Amino acid sequence: MSLFQFTRRSIWVTSIIIETLLLIGQAVTDQFFFIQALHWPPPILIPLFGALGIVFGDTKQIRKYSGALFAIGCLYWCAHDWKPKPPIDQEQLPFTFMHWTVEEVDKRRAQSTLQVASSYETDFLCLVNINTLRRLPRKEVFSHLPHQKVQWPFLFASKWPLTCEVVLCEDHTVEHPLNIARGSIDHPDGIINFVALDCPSDPSLSRMGTSHRIRQALGLCDADFVFGDFNCPRHAASIQHAFPAHTHAFDHAGNGPVMTWPAKFPMLHLDHLLLNDRWTCVEYGTHRPEVGDHLPQHARLIRSNP
Repeated sequence: MSLFQFTRRSIWVTSIIIETLLLIGQAVTDQFFFIQALHWPPPILIPLFGALGIVFGDTKQIRKYSGALFAIGCLYWCAHDWKPKPPIDQEQLPFTFMHWTVEEVDKRRAQSTLQVASSYETDFLCLVNINTLRRLPRKEVFSHLPHQKVQWPFLFASKWPLTCEVVLCEDHTVEHPLNIARGSIDHPDGIINFVALDCPSDPSLSRMGTSHRIRQALGLCDADFVFGDFNCPRHAASIQHAFPAHTHAFDHAGNGPVMTWPAKFPMLHLDHLLLNDRWTCVEYGTHRPEVGDHLPQHARLIRSNP
């Protein structure tokens, strides 16, 4: 075997192994700590490695095998990110929602972030981790959202009266902080209950371990909305374990890849919005501002049984 053939065969073997491992990771997600990293890469990489296998396959049988894996990867990617959604009755006036993990420490950038956030039309806004928030003119900037509450690291702003309380606040008090707040919005059509999360970001930390901590803090959660920076991809087993009665907003109305981090070149969907069966999402996506650490997620929501 020549050096060229050896190199070509090595690239083919490597691409097939990586594609197979990524498929396993998507199936197992983060149930087991020692392989949870396999669930993190975006699903688009699966068919790309399959295509690489076809290109570098040096026999008809090898290319046929690579083509089968490529087809499986494409089908999975389409099912994960592109599956068509049934039309939804939108006769109701939707409730508009936005959540943004901004991670701004610098005061000037935090000011710019507030100005950008105020430019989006929304009924309810949650900003996370603007570290200079208390010194910024948030009440003036968000005058269209007059009801505001700060429960560090969260800022909640709403068109209607709201209440909130800290469930768990570990910011800078432990090595891997988990922050949870819950509250309610006094909407004219009925009270809306919500839970906000800011989960640990260390990729070496067990996501199922974090899920157990969330369950311990909240019990069996029945809030209308659960949202936050989960720091794990959509459809992770850890999310389902923590909130088994909720469905991701993307599964209602998402169509096409949604990524929220990092803001400059989004590759991972780490910020999520979960709904109970009393609510349906009719639009879900992200904005693309020039500031912030994550992209803001936004949604239009209606009640399932008005």
